Amino acid sequence: MDHSSTNQPEVGGDPAEVSLPGKADHRIELARDAATSQEAIRLLADDKNPKVRCAVAGRPDLPEHLLHRLAADPNSKVRQALAENPNCPPPVLASLVDDPSFDVRYAVLTNPSADRYVHEAICRSSDEDIRRLLAESQSIDQDLKSILVRDPSAAVRGGMAETTADPHILATLVEDPDPKVRARAAVNPSTTQQQRRQLARDKSAPVRWALVQTVSLEDDTLEELVRDRSINVRWWLATAPQTPHRFLRTLAEDKNPEVRTQARMRLGLKE
Repeated sequence: MDHSSTNQPEVGGDPAEVSLPGKADHRIELARDAATSQEAIRLLADDKNPKVRCAVAGRPDLPEHLLHRLAADPNSKVRQALAENPNCPPPVLASLVDDPSFDVRYAVLTNPSADRYVHEAICRSSDEDIRRLLAESQSIDQDLKSILVRDPSAAVRGGMAETTADPHILATLVEDPDPKVRARAAVNPSTTQQQRRQLARDKSAPVRWALVQTVSLEDDTLEELVRDRSINVRWWLATAPQTPHRFLRTLAEDKNPEVRTQARMRLGLKE
């Protein structure tokens, strides 16, 4: 590309002699151009226009001092551009884990350069949403899973309970003291039938109705649930597409009219 019209500085020139284009669009082009000198990039990293600084933040060849400068940029879009840069090194990404902007924090989580060092920083983060998203990932190290399974946030543990395919982690979360976590475990298709029987007898009705909505249950478990003390459990059982007709026929005679109606609708019966 010919940059003669944009006054592009020559590589290796004296920083004092570097002159930049007056138009922001031209400075953005300059910031993205692989041939632009490091002296010009240094100046562009301090450009008054945040779109120019965003363009700088996306470069693959930023020196360490500019990486740290851009990580502290007052504009969140600039920091986000840096966090999205696949060449951003893990220590810089880790410094952005607790950034005030969620978009920056999310970009750190999803950056392909986010390694164990970054994941450890996320485990220590004050943002439970980012910790939850990490906990839902299947690609983190086993010892980090063991940290997140004990996370103080039920939302983090619940996210892991619903998505994990790790039998040891799931076994722990099925026993979690918080019913919201057990309810999330109840919808995990990786639960064993033994765990489903246990969840079907959970003292918390929301756990039981989460279970009947989502997974297939053995007949002995369904025999108990069609007589569950919770109307909601019986109603959801009458609604669930996987409930066999013979149990729907039992629910069609339920003492609750809403449960009866739902079961009869599923069976194609008239009231």
